[in-house]
Amino acid sequence: MSVRFSLVFVVVVSLACLAFVVEGRLLDPAVQASSEDTTEPSHTKKMFVSTKVASSKLESFVNSTKLELHGGTMCEHINPDDLPEECSCRDDWPFSLVIECLKTFNSTYFNDTIGMKIDLDPCNEDGAKLSLDVTEMKHHIEYPIAGVRAGESKNIPIPGLAMIVPGIGNVGVDVAVMIAGNPDMLRLKVGLNACAQLSTDHQLCASAIPGVSNILPWYVLEGDYSFGDVCQTNSTSSDSEETAILIA
Repeated sequence: MSVRFSLVFVVVVSLACLAFVVEGRLLDPAVQASSEDTTEPSHTKKMFVSTKVASSKLESFVNSTKLELHGGTMCEHINPDDLPEECSCRDDWPFSLVIECLKTFNSTYFNDTIGMKIDLDPCNEDGAKLSLDVTEMKHHIEYPIAGVRAGESKNIPIPGLAMIVPGIGNVGVDVAVMIAGNPDMLRLKVGLNACAQLSTDHQLCASAIPGVSNILPWYVLEGDYSFGDVCQTNSTSSDSEETAILIA
């Protein structure tokens, strides 16, 4: 009798272990239930999201919540109402922003339409940086400028884009960019200028040229901006652990 009981006990334990293994496989997040499986009623089927997708969604939610708790959107930090009317700002998730402009100039010396896209990354761990894309409609000029970092100030000539000013000659149109400081107090000056090289050591720019000073320089950003609160949030946020999300 004892031998028979022992055999029955072993069989029961074996079946229980097998059931546990099968159930574990059915609930494995790496295994996605097939939509063609008809052996299980539709109301009891479960769909699994991979741990990588789950982590991405969790991180997105956490960062968006942090932005709301620390002063709103990135665009709000550059005072969007102060932007030129030809420009608009949008957040580039999660800690940078994009400003896009389409500016039409109507002048005897400069009659053209210029597009400018500014990608600003104030929270970059190597220091605030920005990049620009400039487009000119009349001659189909496209000119990208990448990797301008904090501590730089320059006038960058746009190849093929210039105006002729009587008494001065050829005046090239430039991208004027200056970025200085840190996220707590970031000084920015970004826009268009025009300068003529009169000699090896003397340059004459738009603000001092009669007839041109009323249209250039034209700045999209000009002032001091603070991103310290949101950048601090970025630097102290820890990486989310990969977690499976079960959607019933």
